[in-house]
Amino acid sequence: MSLPTPSPADLSRQAPLPAPVLRAVAAAAIMALGLGIGMLATHGLAGAADGFATRLVPAALVTLVVVPAILLLRRRWDRRRFEALGLGAPMDGAKSLALGIGIVGGCGAAGLAVASFAGGIAWGRVDVPALLAFLAVNAVIALLLEALPEELSIRGYALAALRSRYGRAASAWIATALFMAVPAVLLLAQGLLTRWLGGGAAIPLAPGDDGALLYYGTLAAFSAMLIFAREATLGASIWTCVGAHLAFLTVNRILLGVPGTGVELETSAGVRGFVFAAYVTAAIVAFALLRDRADARRRVAGAVAGSGRS
Repeated sequence: MSLPTPSPADLSRQAPLPAPVLRAVAAAAIMALGLGIGMLATHGLAGAADGFATRLVPAALVTLVVVPAILLLRRRWDRRRFEALGLGAPMDGAKSLALGIGIVGGCGAAGLAVASFAGGIAWGRVDVPALLAFLAVNAVIALLLEALPEELSIRGYALAALRSRYGRAASAWIATALFMAVPAVLLLAQGLLTRWLGGGAAIPLAPGDDGALLYYGTLAAFSAMLIFAREATLGASIWTCVGAHLAFLTVNRILLGVPGTGVELETSAGVRGFVFAAYVTAAIVAFALLRDRADARRRVAGAVAGSGRS
């Protein structure tokens, strides 16, 4: 797969923004607000027939709330151009999207293949039409509900604001903490609302039956992968993160045997943990190598630009 070749974008060469942590927190709060509105819409549609439209409305609402708000922050609060957000030109974005999907999807497929050859996964029926329908529907819903708004707000706006003043390591830690705080805040708000409405259930630390340590550990690994993906291309395209995000959700739903994927498989929690750790680690390594290559090309481009001005 050929790498995109847009104009170089170096997040460390931005003019420092005042109060970068506050700006990053604002972006995370907007993402939490968008997801909260989406959850309320889902609750309001609970009586409707389950189908694509019922899932599409809440997902679209999240994007319609988050994306314009983040762009407005960049334009009105930062008074900066959009380049550092990593949106880029459409063709460059399409190539970067394919790059993110290809790396994470390829690593995920390799992990599933290794576990299968080792006898850790028993495959059942694969319904190809149902699988293709799942891939299409899942891509649209996941793009609008999570991938685009989360990547633009956290790895786009928040990380760019942090990198304007701090180094890579500090920015990554803060961005990861904010990424993990979004679902925690939503769970807290949901629990408090349930109590206010008369429910007596305890406020959960993690969604569903997931343990808090496993859930937030998974989010931390996911965040690390996406942060490496952020600068894996010369233009530091956010679409690489969007593609990686979509592929991550798709691989995990197949691995977990979520109904409706068109794939039947049986495996153990230990094997699922191995596949997850292996493919996410492989994707992080791949994105890190691409980032190192992009860094070298950015340095060369910077040196050429500097010599041209002298």
